[in-house]
Amino acid sequence: MQMACILCLAGTTMFLLIGWNRIPAEVPGHYNGAGEVDSMTGKGSLILLHVINCLMFLGISALECFPQIWNVGVKVTARNRERVYRIVYHMVVSTKLSMVLIFSFITVWPVSGADFPIWFTPISLVLPFGLIAIFGIQLWRAR
Repeated sequence: MQMACILCLAGTTMFLLIGWNRIPAEVPGHYNGAGEVDSMTGKGSLILLHVINCLMFLGISALECFPQIWNVGVKVTARNRERVYRIVYHMVVSTKLSMVLIFSFITVWPVSGADFPIWFTPISLVLPFGLIAIFGIQLWRAR
């Protein structure tokens, strides 16, 4: 999953670098609830989105190194420590991958100028929160 995050970020970077001159000066900046473009913005906003994506990736990656500061939601004992931290680690990494994928999609899609697909909003909500729910259940069982 870590490698998938890195490849996704690298791919988005390459997409922006290689295609920068072909990206229109204005790209969709906002979509309404139906996925239709309702405002335009400069193509520089794509760089901002990608920088935010990279910063989130780096921030979450840094948090992975300090399991003792994680709020795991259950009492950590000597008996369950390894299992609890493993579950929370997988939750963090899975959620990080979902966020990288979502932000990469948001960065790349406007270049097409098309409306957002109708499935994007539900998927972008269900994916991270669904992962948290699944790992939360696992964590509750591991207590």
